[in-house]
Amino acid sequence: MCGIIGSVYGGEFGDNFVADAIDSISHRGPCNRGYIKYKNITLGHTRLSIIDLDSRANQPMDYEDKYTIVYNGEIYNYKELKDELILQGYKFKTNSDCEVLLCAYDFFGEECVEHFNGMWAFALLDKTRGVLFCSRDRFGEKPFFYYQDSKAFYFASEIKAILPFVSDIKANIPAIIPFVVRGNIDCYKNETFFRDIYRLNPSQNMIIDIKSLKIKKYNYYKINHKEIANTNVYRTLRDILEDSVLLRLRSDVRIGGCLSGGLDSSILNALVAKLHPNIKDYVAIHAKSSLSSSDESKYALRVAKYLGIDLCVIEPTFEEFFENIDKVINTQDEPFGGTSIYMQYFVMQKARNLGIKVMFDGQGADEVFLGYEHYIKYIYKNMLDNGYCDDFFKDLKLFRYSKDGILRELDGLHNFEVAFLRIKQRSNIKEKYLKQDELESIFAYSDFDRFNAREIMSNNLQALLRYEDRDSMAFGIESRLPYLDYRIVEFALSLPINVRFQNGYLKYLLRKSLEDVLPSDIIWRYNKMGFESSQKLWLEKIKDDMQREIQKSQIINEIFYKQNIQSDDFLWRLYNIARWEFIYGVGL
Repeated sequence: MCGIIGSVYGGEFGDNFVADAIDSISHRGPCNRGYIKYKNITLGHTRLSIIDLDSRANQPMDYEDKYTIVYNGEIYNYKELKDELILQGYKFKTNSDCEVLLCAYDFFGEECVEHFNGMWAFALLDKTRGVLFCSRDRFGEKPFFYYQDSKAFYFASEIKAILPFVSDIKANIPAIIPFVVRGNIDCYKNETFFRDIYRLNPSQNMIIDIKSLKIKKYNYYKINHKEIANTNVYRTLRDILEDSVLLRLRSDVRIGGCLSGGLDSSILNALVAKLHPNIKDYVAIHAKSSLSSSDESKYALRVAKYLGIDLCVIEPTFEEFFENIDKVINTQDEPFGGTSIYMQYFVMQKARNLGIKVMFDGQGADEVFLGYEHYIKYIYKNMLDNGYCDDFFKDLKLFRYSKDGILRELDGLHNFEVAFLRIKQRSNIKEKYLKQDELESIFAYSDFDRFNAREIMSNNLQALLRYEDRDSMAFGIESRLPYLDYRIVEFALSLPINVRFQNGYLKYLLRKSLEDVLPSDIIWRYNKMGFESSQKLWLEKIKDDMQREIQKSQIINEIFYKQNIQSDDFLWRLYNIARWEFIYGVGL
């Protein structure tokens, strides 16, 4: 896991500029740094050593005199690919997955990424073709940002490394509106909150001609809905998930894990406890909320005791939150929707203090296995359309959902104009910025399969992956997400909803497949929290300061007729925009 930067430039590119760009993301790779220049190309890298700690595996890495790469991520099946390539006559000088990537490109060409099981963002200079070949993993676990002006093309793992090359830092209002309306980020096309700075989307390859600077992009992957043979779906899922964990246990450094006490992290820790070759060296970390209503520590403690693993419990204070408000905003580069990100930040900080370099986490399970309570209306709509919802409300474990309430929610699904009208009535966003067609392309519902894929590829999960990457890499920690093995995603999304959701249970498929690894009251527990912060307590203490910051914001005053603040979540979003605007010097 690392940080990458680079440019394809039409003129001189000073060494100090390169060093400063690498310094700005040095937290991503504290073990080594380096850069190379080739004609008008500069490639820089800062390394976090996880697999093959030898200096021969440092980057930028060359393959003969044909290719040079800077790469961020892990190809978990690198050993299997290496064996395959050895049979084709390839010889290896290191034990790194980076060298396997280079050889795979030499053998398979651009299709090499289709053979990878892992997470990645890389730029590979192909001197024979005169191109820079860039790629991002299937689901966007690793980041890749770029900016192009009339003179050059720039890319980096984080936006902050690109900003020194941007002559005028401006806010991208169309990308901010979905965040203001519903808290969604990373969902507006491939645009960021910064105007003219773009992200390479998940599952995309990009080729830059190093002479003309012309860009070609294409998708190399989409979620396949395969026809499932007559099989035991629970056994199949369990087998794939266990193999996913085994692949992600490949490491030459110490491994730890997040344990919220909820279903996803509890199952993950149970599998790690079963499969880890040295579980005595493994530590799970839990962030305890000071609010009893969101405190899951008793569940985390029970799971850890049952599994026989060490558990470290931290309880972030208001003072720690207050001292780190701007630091985390700077870490994230773009606004974010709530203070639970701080809990994750403190977990990663603790992991570094414990000498852990790899952390397992459960991102992706809710999107893949249908874990969010607000998915209930979409599930009911699908079952209604397919004629198998007779016992839906009788079995529903969420007593606060009534049939009438869900039917009212469905009004917005059947007719987006109804939903858009509700947004207009409560938002006070100026008409020139509140565009129905743009919001419809992001939020409108057509069918469940498209909705589910969108949640993974462009909406909710993309926000969570951004938080995960920045919070972990801020402390030089690699985060690994077994639920996002593409085999798991494809298998689960190929199954009918009435397999994933049964007997009133969200995530029924996951619960049933792993029901013997933990006590039944953990597996079948329904109240979902996650790494919840003490947001209500924290924000109450700084509410007046937040209001003052919001009132000073040029961006917010430009978007709104007036601020109609109705909740702590909305208050935080506006305050977050205001502080981001100040920290990065963002103009209109």
